[in-house]
Order: sequence, then C-alpha cells, then structure tokens
Amino acid sequence: MTRFNRLTLLFTLLLISFTTSLAANITGIVKDLDTQEPLLEAAIKLVAAKDSTFIAGTTTDIDGKFTLSGIKAGKYILTVSYIGYADLEKPVTVGASNLRLGVLGIKESSHMLGEVSVVAVKTPIKVMEDTVEYNADSYHTQPNAVVEDLLKRLPGVEVGTDGSITANGKTISKFLVNGKEFFSDDPQVASKNLPANLIDKLQVVDRKSDMARLTGVDDGEDETVINLTFKQDMNQGWFGTAEAGYGTDDRYTGSFNLNRFWNGNQVTLLGNFNNTNQIGFTDSNGSRFRRFGGNNGITESRALGLNFNVGKEEIIRVGGDIMWSNTDAKTITRQERQYLFEDYSTYSKINKSVRDRGNNFRGDFRVLWKPDSFNTLEFRPNFSLNFNKSEDHELTDYFNSSMVQASKNNARSSSDGDSYEFGGRLIYSHNFKRHRGRAFSISGQYKYSNVIETGTSVNDFIRYIMDEDADNSQDTSDLLDQYNDNHTWSNQVMGQFTWTEPLGNVSNGNFLTFSYRMNYRWNNADKLVYNIPEDYEYGDIMPPVTLNPDGTLTTIEPDPDYSNRYRNNSFNQNIRLGYKKVTKNSTLEAGLSLVPQMSKSIYLDNSDKNIDRWVWNYAPFLRYRYKFSKRRSIQLNYRGRSSQPSMAQLQPVADISNPTNIIQGNPNLDPSFTHNVNIRFQDFNTESQRSIMLMGDFQITQNSIISKSLIKDDGTRETTYANVNGVWSGRVMNMFSMPLRNKKWSLSNHVFVNANRSVGFNNGQRNASLSLRINESPGITFRPDHFELELRPRYSMETTFNSVQKNADQTVHTYGGRFDGTYYTPWGLTLQSDINYSATSGYAAGYDTRTWMWNATISQQFLRNKALTLAVKVYDLLNQRNNIRRNVTANYIDDTRYNSLTRYFMVTLSYRFNTFGKGNEPSAAGGGDFMRGHGGWPGRGPGGGPGRRN
Repeated sequence: MTRFNRLTLLFTLLLISFTTSLAANITGIVKDLDTQEPLLEAAIKLVAAKDSTFIAGTTTDIDGKFTLSGIKAGKYILTVSYIGYADLEKPVTVGASNLRLGVLGIKESSHMLGEVSVVAVKTPIKVMEDTVEYNADSYHTQPNAVVEDLLKRLPGVEVGTDGSITANGKTISKFLVNGKEFFSDDPQVASKNLPANLIDKLQVVDRKSDMARLTGVDDGEDETVINLTFKQDMNQGWFGTAEAGYGTDDRYTGSFNLNRFWNGNQVTLLGNFNNTNQIGFTDSNGSRFRRFGGNNGITESRALGLNFNVGKEEIIRVGGDIMWSNTDAKTITRQERQYLFEDYSTYSKINKSVRDRGNNFRGDFRVLWKPDSFNTLEFRPNFSLNFNKSEDHELTDYFNSSMVQASKNNARSSSDGDSYEFGGRLIYSHNFKRHRGRAFSISGQYKYSNVIETGTSVNDFIRYIMDEDADNSQDTSDLLDQYNDNHTWSNQVMGQFTWTEPLGNVSNGNFLTFSYRMNYRWNNADKLVYNIPEDYEYGDIMPPVTLNPDGTLTTIEPDPDYSNRYRNNSFNQNIRLGYKKVTKNSTLEAGLSLVPQMSKSIYLDNSDKNIDRWVWNYAPFLRYRYKFSKRRSIQLNYRGRSSQPSMAQLQPVADISNPTNIIQGNPNLDPSFTHNVNIRFQDFNTESQRSIMLMGDFQITQNSIISKSLIKDDGTRETTYANVNGVWSGRVMNMFSMPLRNKKWSLSNHVFVNANRSVGFNNGQRNASLSLRINESPGITFRPDHFELELRPRYSMETTFNSVQKNADQTVHTYGGRFDGTYYTPWGLTLQSDINYSATSGYAAGYDTRTWMWNATISQQFLRNKALTLAVKVYDLLNQRNNIRRNVTANYIDDTRYNSLTRYFMVTLSYRFNTFGKGNEPSAAGGGDFMRGHGGWPGRGPGGGPGRRN
C-alpha cells in the first residue's frame, strides 16, 4: 500500500469516527393546542425507545421554547408534561443533523376541561414565577391608542409624567417584542409608538442581566423588562398604522409605524411628531449636560427610528436600532421649600423658566452567533451624537424664620453642548460537550465619551439686613457675570471571566461558580470660568478672547476661584465565588464577592488636594426559589453591595459658581454598603383564573452618603457630604385579580405600603425623617359583548415624622378614582371616555387640589375592513389639569407646581393596513380590537355567534 493510500485510509477512518461521534440538538416549542399560547416551564423528557432509559430533560422558557443538546443518533420517545394538561408522547429519530420539531400542541386534561367553562374573555392576569402576564384584550383602549395607554390601565403599573414606567414598584429598563430587544434600553420608544391593538399579551418579567443569562453566573445586576407578544396573526406579513391630527391651540400630532414580520424575523420603521407632550423616546440630554432643564412643561418633539432583528432561526441573529430625535421643551416652575431646623423653619420661593432644545442621533446593534448549543458569541457596538441648547431664568427669594425677606437672587444662564460617544461589548461563552455542566465565558467592553458644553451665567445676588426704622433694607448686591467652558472626556475598559464547574455527577445539580470582573476608567474634567467684562454688550467677542480698543485680541486667563481641572482614574474589581444547587423544585445560589476599588484624582491647579486611595469591600449574595407547582412559587433574594463616593463628593475644592449654593467635597468619605432583602410569592389558579402576588423588600445602608448644609441668615448655603447610619427603606405589595363566575365581571386589588427613613443635616443639626406611604387601589370591570366599564378607586396616605422639628410633621391624603367606559357597535362606531378624579389635602397653602380630568373620544371606522378611522377627541374637557409634586427629605420639604398641557380638541384620521395572505388573515374571534370588522361583534365568530377566547 502506497503512502498516499495509507493516508487516505487513515483520513477516511478518522472521518467515519468523527461523523459517528457527532451529536445533534432537538428543538421545539410547546403551546396550548387550542389557544396557541406558549407554555412556560413545561417539562421535556427524552428516553431511549428500546428500554426507556432516561437520556436528557429540560423545561421550556417564557416563549415555550426548549433545546435538548448533545443527543446521539438513534430512536427515542419525547414526552411533554404540564400540570392540567394531558401528556404528549412523540417518537423521534435523531440523525447526523439537528432535529427541529416545530410546535408541539398539548390539550387540557379532560377532568380539567370539565371544571372550566369556555367563555368569551381571556384571563386578565396570570402570575408565573418571575412573570406577571396581562391579557391585552381584557383592557379595551380606543382604536388609535398606543402601548402607554394600555399600561395606564394595568393594575400595578404606573406611567410617570416624564414617560417613565414602573411595574410593582420596579423601574422598567427595556421592552422586548416577541422576546427580542426593541430599541435597546429605551422603553419609551415602544410604549409611545407601538399601537396597543397589536398586543396579545404583556408580560412584566423580573430577570437577571444579559451577562448573567448568557454566562450562567449571577452578577447581581437584575432588571425588570416588559415583553410584548404580538397577536398570532401578526407574525407573518406586512402591517402598520399611520395617523395625523390637528386641534385647537395649534395642537398637532402625526405618527406612523411600518412592520414586517416573517419566519421569526422583524423590521420596524416608526416616526412620531407632535406638540402634545407625547415624547416618543427618552431624551438623553438630561444625563449628559449640566444645564438641561428636565422633562416637565410642554414639549414639541420629533423622532424617526428603525429597529430590526433578522437571521437564520437562532443560529445567527443580527439586530439593532438607529434613531433620530429632537425636542423643544418649555418649562415654568414655581417651588416653595421649607428648611427644617430644631426650633424654627426658613423658607424659599423659586420661580423658574427654562427652554431646552435637543438633537440626538444614536445607534445600537447586536450580532448573536450560536453555531451549536455549546458556543455563543455576541457583539454589541453602539454610538451616539447629542446636541443641546438651554436657556434658564431663575428668581429665588429667601425668607427667615419671621417670614422677612433675607435675600434675593436673579440668575440667567444659557448653554450650548455637544457630545459624542461610542463603544462595544464582545462576549463568548462555551459549554463543554464532554463534561456536562462545565462552562466558561469571557467578555470585554470599551466606552468612549466626549462632552463639550459652553455657556454664560449672570447672578445678581442681593442681601438684606434688618433696620430699626424699616422692615428691611438693602445691604449688598453681588453681580457675577461669567462665561463657562466645560469639557469632560473619558475612556472605560471592562472585562469579565466566568467559570461554572459541576461538583460530582451533573444530575445531582451541584455547581461551583467563579467570576472576575474589572473596570478601569480614565475620567477627565476641565471647568474653565472667565469673568465677563462689565462693559460687555450682546454680540461682542466672548472670553477667553477680548477685543482691545486698537482692534487687537488678547487672551485672558480663567478665574482661579471658579475654575478647576481634574484627571481622575478608577479601577474597580469584583472577585466572586458562589455555590449553586438545582433540584426539581428548587434553586439555590449563594456566595461572596471581594471588591477592591482604587480611586485617584489629580487636581492640576493644586497638587495638595490630590486623592489616591484603595478600599477593600465585600458583598454577599443569596438567591433561593422553591416551586410548589408550575403556577405557585416563592423566592427569596439577598444582595449586599458596596458603593464608592463619586469624585464630586470627594473633591475638597469649592464650587462657587452659584453664590447661593457653594458645594465642596469631603475626601474623608467612606464607601457605603447596602443590604437588600426581597421576598416574593405568586400563585395562579387555573380553575378560578385567580392571580395572587405578594412581594416585600427591605433595604438598609451603612455609611450612607448624604449632603450636609449650613444655611446662613441671607439664605446662602454651604454644602458638603458626610457618612451617616440609620438610612433604610422597606415596602410590601400585594396584587389580586379574579373574574367572577360568569366571567363578565372581574375584580382586582393593588395594595402598596412603603416606609422610608432618611437622615440629613441643617446647620449642624441632625434630622431623621420617617415617611410612611400607603396606596390602595381596588378595581371592578364589567365586559359584556358590546361595551366595557371599569371603575378603579384609589386612596393614598403619606405621613412624615421629623426628629428635629415636630411641627413640620405632616400628613398628605390623595384620593380619587378612574372610570373608563367604552361602547362599540358592529358598524364601527366607538364611544370612549375616561374620567379621573384626584384630590389632595395636607399640602402647603395653595397646593391642595380638586381635579377632574375628563377625556373623551368618538370614532367611526370606514372601508370594507374598517381600516380607516376618523376620531374626534377632547383632552381635559373641564380644563382642570395641573401638575403638583411634593418631595420630602430629612433637610427640607418641597412643594412644586409646573406648567402643563391644558384642554384642547383634536380631529385625527388613522389608517391601518396588512398584507396577510389568504388563510392567514385574522378573524374577529381572535383579532380583538385591531381586526374588528372582519367578522361580527368582538369576541364572536364571523357569523355573530360566540367565539372561543379562553
């Protein structure tokens, strides 16, 4: 045999050996056979066909999907089990390639079907482990409503005046659409732009961070997200909506969204233009520029965005979003502040007018590659460009304990800011094929940020002194005109390595986890302040260059009393060792993190104020979950976290740019350490469709960092920072939902109790403030075939106790309720109205309210498929809208009122379309509000009879 033949034979034998050793993956989706609803935590078991030997097992995820990895070629029997459903057994044959089973439908067991009535409405609320699921069809909205309108109807969900969303007390960090990210970390893009009538289910999910879910190692960074499940008929084809409207006071609105869904892929193009405070995104200027005024007032906004997620099944996915946004916000604020002292109070009144204009352009992209079930590679690049112009006029009056004016400050400022940022994250994770349970991951990330902001500020500060012959008299007047040049730029490098090692046989469920994470940041800040000449006139050359009488230019130096230049470095590490125990009904994770942290700050103008320090901390963690059944579970979490003070809190350099509030850091601050305990119980009864969730958490901070103020008689404040103990907060929340026997009536209740203790200092006096808040919001809904009525009363009580000044203790009551009513006809006429009554007692004089907010809409649908809607709506019909906010701290109590959008009428025309092919077009029985008109009444079949909507 020649050498060539021997090599050929050897290669052939190796190839045969390699081929026969290949293992395949089995994937599928488990759904309810009748409703096509994905089933979470269904048990999947694979046994050998010849002798029933157990081969592998797993459970389904939130989308009903499962994967069995590393299955050798052969014949098997796959069993699907789910409580309340009949088991499904399916013979399967595995070859050399992956086996995709598609959708596996299972039916409710016969004895369960005998106990459950088939009715015309779905279960309004389900609670399942980390998920609270709302059925969108149970909360009727007007034809042109967006997701935010739906959110406002859901028990336990609140939408703030700035568009921020909280669910059960937790802030929503992002939205998913059919389980895939939608516009990255900006939840308002989904809530303010996607039509509510597309949504089948809305799920509030508490989950671990992206990194923890990808690597399998807990990093303590939890998040709460909302997953929007589109209606089944919307997942294949083109569909979208377009709307335009014009109203009184020159109010206008325009929006559109175009969607393409096919074979698990998705592309969405959307736009939003209006001057009705419907900002279709989160304006990022507020987190970048110092003088940005906030989100209150009246805003004109424009936005365009593209989101996509495409790929080949789950092997390779490419997604991301690109967005342009623009805002022009005008805010007028009136604020009364009461400073708390032991024997007296002092007061300030602030009137403020702000105009902010911002332009933003950003992109976030994702590439996910899973060549097999053992390897995952993810890359996430991003960039952003941001531009801001801001103008601010603020008038502050300060009064002493006798309510005699002590000072006045008239401040004007303007700024112009630009920033650009870019970065990226790369993650690779690997599961060992020949050693089940062993896995590792490695990741790296880089960020760059550059912010340049210039502006002018004028402060005219007047002090008053008492005079024997007058109530008061003018003492001194300080005029401070400055030009500011602020430049901050930073580089950040992060890396992480994780390892998971099974202890003994992997089937015993014992694992050891290890992770190392580092974060090095170079943060540089230059604040150069130039005094503007007294003879400066508008249009003259601004500092640092001045124009001489002979026409030449002279460069002037910045004022050293107001300028500073820092070079800050920080190096944070986290070394975590943990133990994980997984059984059929429980999961335990526990461990300890060692957290060494380095901070270095170089003050270029005075080396004596440099800071260089190392701090070593630790942070334990514990997670425990026990499942009584598929629908009932309890979980307990504990997390300890150490936090370093910021450089601004550490820098011993006075910031005197605002003569009424001089701020100086404290280099002797210690890191704070926070203990957080959370417990949660949930139960869903399939027979009665009753949902119960009970949740509580407690947080206490050691060495909490708080501000410490010295307030002078003229109202000027000198503020620094200090460590204190005794800062804690706790809350308890309960949510209950259950339909009555005939299913047309349903009841819900949401109770929230929060206690918060803060500590502060005024003029050296320590004040502990305890605030207790109780919220109660029951609800009852009646949903027959042709209309919907919902009444949701509410009551809130907040009481505050102070250790220093007892006469500042105060109790505020807020009460009222919301009524929603909708009547719709088979010919497309819809009448919708919501009335919201809110009353308060206990605020400062002039701030208590009695407000009726009445909104109403009448709409008519046209065309054969009722795709065209003409609507007339009125906002704040009684013209009683106002915005009042109270903020209670250990140092002061704030009552704030700001301008808001008041009554207007608007006519809108909206059009929705789809290209669903024949046989895929939604039916009225399952289409809900979006496709009403393809058959008879909502909830009925095409012939007008009852439709089955469990």
